[in-house]
Amino acid sequence: MIWLGLCGLIGMIRAGEGQRIIGGQETSISQVPYLVYLRQGGGFICGGSLLTTNSVLTAAHCVYGAKEQEYTVHAGASRLDQTAPVVRSVTRFHIAPNYAARNFDMDVAILQLASPVPLTTGQVATIAPCRSQPAANTYVRISGWGVQQESSRMPAAQVRTAVVRVLPGLECQLAYAGQAHLSDSMLCAAVRGIKDSCSGDSGGPLVYRGEVCGIVSWGFGCARAAYPGVYTSVASARVKHFIEKTLANL
Repeated sequence: MIWLGLCGLIGMIRAGEGQRIIGGQETSISQVPYLVYLRQGGGFICGGSLLTTNSVLTAAHCVYGAKEQEYTVHAGASRLDQTAPVVRSVTRFHIAPNYAARNFDMDVAILQLASPVPLTTGQVATIAPCRSQPAANTYVRISGWGVQQESSRMPAAQVRTAVVRVLPGLECQLAYAGQAHLSDSMLCAAVRGIKDSCSGDSGGPLVYRGEVCGIVSWGFGCARAAYPGVYTSVASARVKHFIEKTLANL
């Protein structure tokens, strides 16, 4: 998640400088086998979801302005301090053409891998994009290696997970009223003041009923009661169209 200061977009912390799920618990990749992580120049930067054996869903801000040859995708690993059993280079970034870096509208990208990832039961699996957005007050699962505290800068060694609530649209809009614009490509989720994604979880999945329904995107701080986490809504019309069109042409 991109952490934003309260003065508009001032105080932005680069995704990947600090990393862990807040208010969650350690888990194993066997529980979230679709979860992958990205390295840029060898350093951990973001999470992602394996959509097909040769494509990864992540946030546009994780790769925007960078070069494909700087990135590798790592699958099948629970820990960042151990070599992942599957590593693939990235041949192409497919970033939503209407992605807006100034406010994170359409914060979605698909990474095309150099070669297919072998699927392994309980370790590496694909996950389908959400067909319809989870209803308000539905509980969903987030996972990643992001920070446990806003002030932290160190990645979690072990993958973590948490269950959070999808907020009604009005509650989400009111939380950020006068501070930031929330578009139709976004949804909010958190257990406010207790559980949230944070910096470094960016690009990782929000999952409901075995489908990826959200992408960790941005927020003001982490697990603040006043400001829930904001996710790219995979089932929103514009995002869904981009994903379907991109996958059809890989």
